[in-house]
Amino acid sequence: MKRCISDEIADELRGELVGGRYRAGKALPSVDELRRRFGAGEFAVRAAFHKLRGEGLVAVKQHVGAFATEKACRSWKGSVAFVAMGQTAAYFQQMLSVRLARRFEEAGWRFSPIIIDAANDGSCDISPLVRHVERGLDFAVDYVGMGQVAAVYDKAGVPYAILNGYTRNFPNACAVIREDFGKCVLDLVKALHQRRIRRVLEFDYERAMDRGFKKVLLDAGIAIQSVMCKWENYGAWRLSDVKTCGYRSVAKYFSEERHRNNPPDVILFDDDYFAFGGIVAIVEAGFRIPQDVRIVSYSNKGNEPILGASVARIENDPVSYGDAVADYAIAVLEGRRARPPKIHWNFIPGESL
Repeated sequence: MKRCISDEIADELRGELVGGRYRAGKALPSVDELRRRFGAGEFAVRAAFHKLRGEGLVAVKQHVGAFATEKACRSWKGSVAFVAMGQTAAYFQQMLSVRLARRFEEAGWRFSPIIIDAANDGSCDISPLVRHVERGLDFAVDYVGMGQVAAVYDKAGVPYAILNGYTRNFPNACAVIREDFGKCVLDLVKALHQRRIRRVLEFDYERAMDRGFKKVLLDAGIAIQSVMCKWENYGAWRLSDVKTCGYRSVAKYFSEERHRNNPPDVILFDDDYFAFGGIVAIVEAGFRIPQDVRIVSYSNKGNEPILGASVARIENDPVSYGDAVADYAIAVLEGRRARPPKIHWNFIPGESL
């Protein structure tokens, strides 16, 4: 998937800023100069300035221009990157990046978010990462988890930590940070037993992750059935378009009469955005929540308005997640012994359960 020109402009200017080309207070090239340099329109250049201003690297004075800030020009210990997929609207990814930036920069390490865009064929555009590695990178926090991306780190000898490392082996990673669902699964089982629930239906992605909870449910006498689903237009969805967030997969399942006559006791959604579209499909199928069917979703703290307060959640907190990852990476960078953290999820009961 081709990167938008404003992101390319921002990447180039960011590299020049943190590389010391501009001292604090020095004016960057004008909008017209950058238009000619990149063959871009005025809107794209101004969007790049807006992005860099949001990162604290430039100050923009109306009718005057953009200027390098003290933050862009300070003396850093080195460079750290957070590499993530292109769903920039995802709350968790945004908040995780913000938290990592705060912790690394407080410790004196220059921090840069790098967005990798996915293509329909399953590959991804790694050119933004390659350019960043060429400028010098001391550590990467990777939220992509793809061999194609890990190969860039391996070739350049960049140490990195993989987040969400469920299914792949990354032999050269200094850490594969895993997520612990143990306690929240036991809490979920307890809640299901209290309501005498015996059948759970799980909507999960085709790239299903083994969270280890299915055996716990089965051992507790709760049957669980999984339905593998697909994202529609993966990597290009918007939250406002529920038809791309799990809607079609769930609607197809409930369109069959046998499922209308025998709905599951509880529906478990793999993801908060996935549940957002799925809940719309369930309501359109004629079911009331929670009277006819109950809902539980894997979610991220802060996304409650997306799902509604009545949805029970298996919840992750991007603040504590980011702090744990940053503390580990900073220890590695500073030569201190550190054990990779394990990220704990929590079960948050709601009215729907």
